[in-house]
Amino acid sequence: MTFSLSNQPNISTLPLLYPVRVICAAGATTGISFPDQFMGRAVSIKISNNDSANAASYDYNLNGQFQNLAASNFSTIDGTVVNYLTIIAGAAGTTLVEAQVLPAERNAPEIEVVV
Repeated sequence: MTFSLSNQPNISTLPLLYPVRVICAAGATTGISFPDQFMGRAVSIKISNNDSANAASYDYNLNGQFQNLAASNFSTIDGTVVNYLTIIAGAAGTTLVEAQVLPAERNAPEIEVVV
């Protein structure tokens, strides 16, 4: 699939090809690099805070503006391409990340080997 500025991917135009789930440990900071770990980019993300007492925080694409996620709540990121996600889970529960990943295209040139 090739996308241009007028043809951007979104969750309603993509088949459910590559769903991923990541469980972030309680009381820890977890970095998820979608291109490195899943060979693609996330186009839709649901973040669920499974901690019933503490808030979690998340930041995407390394923008440095963490969003608060209250205890036992969830948040979604839609309509954007996410390469990197940082989760700071609460001390008493995990945080679950579910994402729809658009696989990256591989357009590497052929390598000619001369022996």
